[in-house]
Amino acid sequence: MNGAAASPEPSNGRAKRWASRIALAGLALGLAAYSTFTISGAVLLAGDHDENGTIRGRVSLSGGVQFAGEAPAPEPIDMAADEYCLSAHEGETVMDSPVLTDENGRLRDVVVYVKEGLADGDHPEPETTELLDQEGCLYAPRSLAVRAGQTLVIRNSDATLHNVNVKARENRGFNIGQPIKGIEAKRSFDAPEIGIEVACDIHGWMHANISVFDHPYFDVTRPDGGFTIEGLPAGDYVIEAWHHALGAVETAVNVPATGSAEIELVFEP
Repeated sequence: MNGAAASPEPSNGRAKRWASRIALAGLALGLAAYSTFTISGAVLLAGDHDENGTIRGRVSLSGGVQFAGEAPAPEPIDMAADEYCLSAHEGETVMDSPVLTDENGRLRDVVVYVKEGLADGDHPEPETTELLDQEGCLYAPRSLAVRAGQTLVIRNSDATLHNVNVKARENRGFNIGQPIKGIEAKRSFDAPEIGIEVACDIHGWMHANISVFDHPYFDVTRPDGGFTIEGLPAGDYVIEAWHHALGAVETAVNVPATGSAEIELVFEP
């Protein structure tokens, strides 16, 4: 026999080599399970399959909200009761209307959300906070949507006394005074609830509303009446649009597994 015979590999060396191979294989499988890829604008999650093995898409549902009639003319707000509020808007007349639209009749401050069709499941609470501010003796924003359990920061950015009277029905209401500029309070809500009224008892023109959801599929329309609900799983849903003065309208929509979905919701006068 030519050449020297190779010495057998120690058993502990073979064990280490196999352990390394197993670890690498597990890492590859783990990365694959959490990877994402895009097809025709839809983000598909590897490992997100239905019972037949078909991948379920998660797409963006977007659209707009229209007011079919003529919005009432804005009316001036009389801030004479508080000198600070007057000075905050010196040289201008602050106008308000319960129905605010752009030049195309698109409606702002509408809460749009998935009302029916979501599968049961847990949605982790967001780590971000939402802000309800008091600035220029007005609430900003007028319509706000938060998750159940999410921290809401309530701030007074004015150098005058405000109180925040939150008139919840399904949640615990509260009424807090904020006498100092920059003061903040933190609150949260436990249960879903649409359109919690918020008012300042000192300045009667100050009103806002808060809606609370136990899922992340909602939005509030922008000044141009548009909205976007991100990451919605494919399926059939009922989408509702709620407005503090006009009530609610709803529509059914099929969200495809690829691409995107768009809807328009219309409020009648």
